[in-house]
Amino acid sequence: MQIFSKKDIEGSLSFSEIIQEVRKGIINCESGIYNVPQRMHVEEKGLTLLLMPAIGEKYFCTKLVSVVPENAKINLPIITGTLILNEKSTGMPIAQMDAPTITALRTGAIGTIGLEQISEAEIQNLGIIGCGVQAIHQTIFAGEMRPIKSVFCTSRTKSKFEKFKKEVLKKRPNLEVIWCDNSKVVCQKSEAIICCTNSPIPVLPNDWDLLKNKSIISVGSFTKEMQELPDVLFQNLDILVVDTMVAKKEVGDLINPLNKGWVSDENVISIGEILTNKKSIKDKVAVFKSVGMAAFDLALAVAIFESKNQ
Repeated sequence: MQIFSKKDIEGSLSFSEIIQEVRKGIINCESGIYNVPQRMHVEEKGLTLLLMPAIGEKYFCTKLVSVVPENAKINLPIITGTLILNEKSTGMPIAQMDAPTITALRTGAIGTIGLEQISEAEIQNLGIIGCGVQAIHQTIFAGEMRPIKSVFCTSRTKSKFEKFKKEVLKKRPNLEVIWCDNSKVVCQKSEAIICCTNSPIPVLPNDWDLLKNKSIISVGSFTKEMQELPDVLFQNLDILVVDTMVAKKEVGDLINPLNKGWVSDENVISIGEILTNKKSIKDKVAVFKSVGMAAFDLALAVAIFESKNQ
């Protein structure tokens, strides 16, 4: 069985190739080519365990991820885990991959595909809420899809900003990366905003005048107790685009507005439906919410494995 470290994974494909492969994963899932059982989600005293299987035509994968937010206080990674890729015909494991790296890259790609669908092609000013690992990848990938020139960012504390800026500029050296004291300033200066936090309360102002005409994406929240986006956003949108309909049962950013009647089931559509031309969001006020899906892990893992074994 081959072992793929963080370095191995990051050196396998270009950003545009990663986006292309994840897009294929979305379409394969929507078209029924992939079988993706609902992931197992376990909470235990500050620990979240996610077990995520996906079965494709030639391969299947299983990703086991642990999320421990308190690790940040002791300078350890919040997300750790492993992905196992198996040959479908024999069931034999053929590769072990670093799950946090797979997760960060495919989520960066998903966020960018969402940005492509809901934003204007010429946007240049990007807002980022949160300065962690996912924020770094969202910013880097966004530059692959849109002509971003300036990034306005904020987070709960400023301590991660310098690392965020350093890592972003390694891949996007021409970007202007600017710290903002709060999310209100981010909203004022940005055309599109990506929220990359696991906050239990909204991280954007509950002010429609600040949010209207902005392209807004949430990729950080992933449990029932988390809600990154403010109530007023749900009260004014036409369409809520998700990467998986499972989000309706898993994350506060869907559970809360659905329960309160601000968003109806009919107004929640998957990005797969858009990419396969089943539905359209043209001329609609749309927000994109990603919670992640094993189909995207499988698509990326297969592409990485095959790139090393051609």
